[in-house]
Amino acid sequence: MLEILSFVIGALFGSFANVIILRLPKNQNIVFPRSYCFKCQKQIAWYFNIPIFSYLMLQGKTACCKKRLNPQYIIVEALMGLLFLLNHLYFNIFQTITLNILFFITILIIFIDFNEKIIFDIFNYSILISGLLISLLFNHLNPIDISIKNSIITALIGISLFYILRLFFLKFRNIEALGLGDIYLIAGFGSWLGFEKFLYLLIISSLLGIIYFIIFMIILFSGKIIDIKFTALKFDTIVFKRGSKAER
Repeated sequence: MLEILSFVIGALFGSFANVIILRLPKNQNIVFPRSYCFKCQKQIAWYFNIPIFSYLMLQGKTACCKKRLNPQYIIVEALMGLLFLLNHLYFNIFQTITLNILFFITILIIFIDFNEKIIFDIFNYSILISGLLISLLFNHLNPIDISIKNSIITALIGISLFYILRLFFLKFRNIEALGLGDIYLIAGFGSWLGFEKFLYLLIISSLLGIIYFIIFMIILFSGKIIDIKFTALKFDTIVFKRGSKAER
C-alpha cells in the first residue's frame, strides 16, 4: 500500500514539476492561474489533470482542442513516481524525503535545460549548499555518508576541472562547450556524492554523452540520405516530364 502511495505522490510532484518546467522560463506564476491548455489557453478541468492516467485516457491529446500533447508530461510524471517509489523501498524515511527533494530539483534542471538551454542559479546553489550543509550537520540524511572534507574537496575539484575545460575550449576552439551553470551543477553533485561516487558519475555521463552523440549523428546522417534521395527523385521526375513534353 505504501509503495503505491509513494508512486502516486511522486507522480503528483511530477505534475507540478511540469508546471514549473513550462512556466518558470517564461517568468509566469507557477501557482496561478490554474492549469490551462498551452494550445488554446482554455482552463483544464481537474479530472483531466490526473497524473499519467489523464494522458493515457486522452491518448496524448488535449481535451479541449485535440492537439498533440508533449510526451514530456507523462515522462516526468512517471519518472518522478518511479524515483519516489525506489527511494521509499531502499532508504529510511528521512533519507527518502531528502532524496525526493534532490531528485525533484534535478528533474527541473534536466528538462528546463533540455527545452530552453538554461539552468537557473537557484537550483544549482540549492544542490551545492544543501550537499555541503548535510555533510557538515546532518550526515545521516545522505545515504552515501561522506565527510564535510570529502564534500568540499570534490565540489572544488568539479569546479576547477570543468572551468579549466571551459577555458580550453574558449581559447583554442572559440566555443562555449560548458556554461557556468553546468559547472556549478557538477560541483553540487560532487558535494553530495563524494570523490569516489563522483568519478562514477563522470564515467556514466561520458558514456551517455557518447551514446547521445552517436544517435544524433545517425539521425543527422539518415536525414541527409533521405534529403539526397528525395532531391534525386524530384530531379528524375522533372527529367521524365521534360522528356514527355519533347516527345509530344
